[in-house]
Amino acid sequence: MKTKIEVDATPEEWRRFFGMPDVSELNVEFIKQAKEKMASGEYDAVNMMKQFVPGNLEKIAEMQQQFWQNLFQQRPDSDK
Repeated sequence: MKTKIEVDATPEEWRRFFGMPDVSELNVEFIKQAKEKMASGEYDAVNMMKQFVPGNLEKIAEMQQQFWQNLFQQRPDSDK
């Protein structure tokens, strides 16, 4: 037997239902301050994004290449 319950609710309604804090004002203030600092030159967008990007992208490319090589590598027959 299957039971299907469908709830039509906004993210705000879910947040309230689960008792989560409303951080929308904090988010707006943070974005405002970040924009001001970027406009004044205090923040450099490239340096700010470096913390979210792996330091050595070449290593990731090598790892991906090795993965594909291993995936399609001819495997010895185990029947022989």
